[in-house]
Amino acid sequence: MVPDDPGVLVVGAGVIGSAVAYHVARRGRPVVVIDADRQPSLTTRASLGVLTHFNGGSNPLSRLYRDGLDSFAGLAVELGNETGIDIGWRRCGGLDLVIGDADESEARANLTYNQGRQCRAEWVDSDGLRDLEPTVVRQARAAVFYPDDQRVDPIRLRQALLQAAVQRGARLYLGEELAQVARLDHETLTVRTSTGAFTAQAVVFAAGAWTGLLAGRLGARLVLRPVRGQHLRFAGGPCPQCVVRHGGFHALGADGDVVVGATVEDAGYAPEATAEAAAGLAAARQVMLGAAARPTAQQVGLRPKPKGARPMIGPLREWPQVFVAAGHYKNGVIMGPVTGELVAAWIDSGHAPWDLSYFAPER
Repeated sequence: MVPDDPGVLVVGAGVIGSAVAYHVARRGRPVVVIDADRQPSLTTRASLGVLTHFNGGSNPLSRLYRDGLDSFAGLAVELGNETGIDIGWRRCGGLDLVIGDADESEARANLTYNQGRQCRAEWVDSDGLRDLEPTVVRQARAAVFYPDDQRVDPIRLRQALLQAAVQRGARLYLGEELAQVARLDHETLTVRTSTGAFTAQAVVFAAGAWTGLLAGRLGARLVLRPVRGQHLRFAGGPCPQCVVRHGGFHALGADGDVVVGATVEDAGYAPEATAEAAAGLAAARQVMLGAAARPTAQQVGLRPKPKGARPMIGPLREWPQVFVAAGHYKNGVIMGPVTGELVAAWIDSGHAPWDLSYFAPER
């Protein structure tokens, strides 16, 4: 049962909802997190935790991307000190493999483009590639190397954010569903969940692909759809130290295994793993790393894809006390902590920390 007057209610306990709760709690405000799912969210489960080369543009999305990437070194230390949880962060570098002629032309174009945006990137020939990552296939004749690429364990990140929030006074209720949000007066909301009713000063919808459905109950139209993603874990065979990429897939080492992903599937709200995806992921691994390995676990999740390919951050037009923090699509892990900080600051001060109108939920 959620207590009376939680102050801020966060709906969704994935990486983004957990980050909102953590930063609200850091500001000394009471916060409650609810989630209908008792397991890590389907959005979090879909993520590989790759924090790839920053976006060097000048628009607000580029700033959010860079701020997110820049935050992780400090965040890893901060959460480790507070909770004792190692979130698996490391600066590992990333390699875009060149295997065929078409790869080379695309890789050189990407290299020029990214260097033009002040992103550190370099061309490495076959010998340089093997020095950096000896596990890749012999057929790989070159690569573009991004030394600032990082990775983190999304499940451990979510666990650490939630635990740190709880240690600061937040309350967590899993298996609790949101039923209704209504206005009590111009400053207070009444909220009903599957177990009771209470009041709150602000509500944050951070429910991934389901956020649009929640906002729709309040008459807001958020164009947000689920995109299924699957990844496959392998035991045995070479384990790369870098993030290795080819053909839209990533391969990375994870606790001695290799994880390959992720698919992009328009399958609605169906979170079922498929044999077709497993076969495609095994083939992608073979192309990048060669030697055979045994698949051990297949994971599936749903990513929230927004209109305009940019996250939804901010209050609803007709409900200024109801905030949205969703729609980060494939970048929820990299942008999640900084999004949580922005939303917490906005709720606390009553105004956005900087001009976030680019991310207005209702477009």
